[in-house]
Amino acid sequence: MLGLTPLLARLEASALADWVGGPIYPLISALHILSISFLIAPVVLADLRVLMLKGIDDGAVRLSRIAFLGFGAAATTGVLLFSVQATRYAENPAVLIKFALILLAGANAALFVLFNSIRPFNASLSIVIWCSVVMAGRWIAFAE
Repeated sequence: MLGLTPLLARLEASALADWVGGPIYPLISALHILSISFLIAPVVLADLRVLMLKGIDDGAVRLSRIAFLGFGAAATTGVLLFSVQATRYAENPAVLIKFALILLAGANAALFVLFNSIRPFNASLSIVIWCSVVMAGRWIAFAE
């Protein structure tokens, strides 16, 4: 992964990775899935509100706040899970696709905030991107 192998190998050999890779791994994995649900559900609901109302209301704002918390928790648990097999995951095409899609989702969110006129398009795209992130995440176990 772009010359990051030594850094990733150190991460994988760290005490943190050893701790996460032990008996706590199933708990971290379950928290990651729960965090994803606290990200995806509010995002999709907020996007649907934008599509139906053609704008932002208080409900969409509240849902977005929950989604930010879900994203923070999913990112934290995701980094912990990644640390256990960092060198292997860095070569997994599904992981790379998932990371690219998350960056795309962030860019789409920035455009949503900056340009009112394309919000319905951004909301539709957001649903597609985040569902694709979930599918790429699931694909990680099956791609090599």
